[in-house]
Amino acid sequence: MSEDKSNESTEAATAELAPIQFHWKPLVVITVVLAAAFTALAWYGNQAFTDIEMKAARIAAILCWLGSVLGLIPPMFLRGSEQGINGVLAGMLFRMFVPIGGAFLFHQKNEQLRDANILYFTLGFFLLALIVDTILVVQMVQAQLSTQNTKTDI
Repeated sequence: MSEDKSNESTEAATAELAPIQFHWKPLVVITVVLAAAFTALAWYGNQAFTDIEMKAARIAAILCWLGSVLGLIPPMFLRGSEQGINGVLAGMLFRMFVPIGGAFLFHQKNEQLRDANILYFTLGFFLLALIVDTILVVQMVQAQLSTQNTKTDI
């Protein structure tokens, strides 16, 4: 009797979750924002920065973009009221460690990039990406929760 009740509650809990959806719009938004920021930096840096500094800025932008894209994926797949915060936290691991760790490794291993201040470029792009990613993740989690609440209310 208790096994039947536990199976029914498990089935009911899984039936309440919306199907997994891949959200491509947040990925496009973060790509456009970081591309626009790098374009603005490149336009300014064409006269103000050396070639190695532009290379450092390009690497920093790519690291931050990669961390942001990887950080947006866990909230897409960890759904539900209990898992929403876990998705955000799992995304933060990628969002923080890919750009900061990658820039630190480049800083330690390449003297030219160290002299070009790759860490400063990475921190600039990281702060911009963090703001945009936070807004996007909160919207995704809220949309998932509102979808879940409307299905359970009916």
